[in-house]
Amino acid sequence: MLSVFRLLAVEIGEEYGQWVPFIGTLFFFFFLEFVRAYFYHGISIKGLTYFGKYIQLTPILLTINILEDFTKSLSLSFRLFKNILVDELVVILLVLLVLLIVPIPVMFMGLFTSGIQALIFATLVAAYIGESIEEYH
Repeated sequence: MLSVFRLLAVEIGEEYGQWVPFIGTLFFFFFLEFVRAYFYHGISIKGLTYFGKYIQLTPILLTINILEDFTKSLSLSFRLFKNILVDELVVILLVLLVLLIVPIPVMFMGLFTSGIQALIFATLVAAYIGESIEEYH
């Protein structure tokens, strides 16, 4: 896994490439941590009957139902990094255009919007975990 990060770092360049392993590790941490929590809570409450939801309607949908659980965590991870990236790009653009006067309030606004995104992220994680322990009828 580390060699993949090193190859990506070489492609990006020296200046930013040194951050690829750190950012990639954070991405995989959030992705895997959500997947562990999602399955852990579902299995701890329902036991092995938790996996019955995958074939409840028809066994043909088994792969689609499994992919659905993993794409939830993937979309949450992308949402988190997209919001951080967009906030940084807006600040960089404003610094380039108007130097130092306007970007300072935008940086504080970035802190505010990051707090809102953290709340949304936590709410979605709680909803997904609640869905994993919900009874299916």
